[in-house]
Amino acid sequence: MKLIIFSVATLFVVACAGTKLKGSSDYSYVQGLSYKTVNTQSLGGDLYIPNTSGLKPAVVVVHGGGWTNRSGDMGGISRRLAKAGFVVFNITYRLAPEHRHPAQIEDVSAALEWLYSHAGKYQIDQQRISGWGYSAGAHLILMAGLNRQQPPYLSSIVAGGTPADLTAWPNSPLVLKLIGEPMSEAKAAWQNASPVNHVSSNSPPVFLYHGQWDTLVEIEQMTMMESALAEKNIPVESYTVKFLGHVATYALAGGAEQRGIEFTKAQFSNALKN
Repeated sequence: MKLIIFSVATLFVVACAGTKLKGSSDYSYVQGLSYKTVNTQSLGGDLYIPNTSGLKPAVVVVHGGGWTNRSGDMGGISRRLAKAGFVVFNITYRLAPEHRHPAQIEDVSAALEWLYSHAGKYQIDQQRISGWGYSAGAHLILMAGLNRQQPPYLSSIVAGGTPADLTAWPNSPLVLKLIGEPMSEAKAAWQNASPVNHVSSNSPPVFLYHGQWDTLVEIEQMTMMESALAEKNIPVESYTVKFLGHVATYALAGGAEQRGIEFTKAQFSNALKN
């Protein structure tokens, strides 16, 4: 297996922190909000705010890029979520190899907590916060959300192209950059950094999608993650994107994304029923 970064054009443009811009007739957004500072590095993201009244559900969106760069900026899915009525926080995080695991997970957790603590300012329903990630971003949102020890407890997670078990790639240079030690010397660390090993009876419902022809993160990873969730009786749904690989699924899987949005909305309804 060759777990390598996928390369698509990065569209994210850094602007003045806190600059409010009009996104469309459906939403506006605040670009470059900082949720955390580590030493002198400010970590932030773009906040998309639907033009609707009342409390809104929210989603923290996490980009991929093999943990080493932001090769997919998640702008497309962020806009789709905003048009569907979600407040969206599309974040950045510290990158490997300069920053090792679990720095990235700590950053995603901090972004979730920032959004939760600022819920009043942005009219967010604190009980309806979810997560969404693709590739490395899927790995990170699962790691941050499957077994959370403090609020927000996620309503659901959507994860695409997920590296679920890092030990499947003992010779991966990217996983080595993330962990900092080869699997032959630190197998426990590689296992601990794998979402498949962090499912608990309290994990939120999860929607998984994956390209049928993905040769970078094989589709068996989705099957493995689905089985781990099912074993703990966690609601899980999987969606195979036919005839597409890793990069194409990120760029072209509109049907999977729409189903993920529907899944996320359904979990809110299920929570109200219970």
